[in-house]
Amino acid sequence: MTGGRVVTVSQMPRICPGCRQRVTGKCPTCDQTSPRRPRQRAGYGRDERRRRADTVRVHVEQHGWMCPGWQKAPHASQDLTADHVQPTARGGNPAGPLRVLCRPCNSARQAQLDTPRLVGVSVTLVAGPPCSGKSSYVREHALVSDLVVDYDALAAALRVDGERYQHLDSHRPFVCEARDAVLDRMVLGNHGVRRVWVMATAAKRAVRESYRRRYGADVVVVWAPEELCLRRAMGERPQAWWGHVRGWFEQYEADGRDEIVKQVEAL
Repeated sequence: MTGGRVVTVSQMPRICPGCRQRVTGKCPTCDQTSPRRPRQRAGYGRDERRRRADTVRVHVEQHGWMCPGWQKAPHASQDLTADHVQPTARGGNPAGPLRVLCRPCNSARQAQLDTPRLVGVSVTLVAGPPCSGKSSYVREHALVSDLVVDYDALAAALRVDGERYQHLDSHRPFVCEARDAVLDRMVLGNHGVRRVWVMATAAKRAVRESYRRRYGADVVVVWAPEELCLRRAMGERPQAWWGHVRGWFEQYEADGRDEIVKQVEAL
């Protein structure tokens, strides 16, 4: 009650989740520009709904009421939604990046992501111990038009000296995020890439399984005897790599679904 007048909840000032403006009652802007109010999906808390509304608002400010299109040309739409680039059901981070699509495109994308593979794109995870020959395997099998995601190459690109194998712990979060950003962009579609190769040691079965689940990846383990990997590391890599080699063989967990490619002496 204010000055003897009863104020209902609908008359109290609030922040509109659509345009983030202070309003009383219905938002005149969103009610006029949106043909219907976005549905709230079960399980989303207030902070997540606000984050999604902010994402749509920023998109509209930058691009207008345009949907970027999911495997189709961009088109006008006033029914825009925000959803995870990498769905949580496929191993994505609940706080991970969002993308904006119209509701029909978002539904079509979700239906496609529910399939075990990305339509028209093959992903191969090339795993194995350090110095086993993963890079050589990819060079032998990849085409110039293929996308190759290599942690060592990304780490070198973020250093002023371009050192490929002297990794800095301070750079590790940025290298991992750069790798994940490339793969997330691959998932979005609207590109000409048809084959993707990801190089990682991936000694743990769960790590390799995450690539199968998130990207429908085939897994190839390039295996070489520990003695051979150590000999190569001692001749070609910094001393820290000797421990990386031993650590891989201590942690390795076999999986019958992996394709094993055995390397011997010469690559």
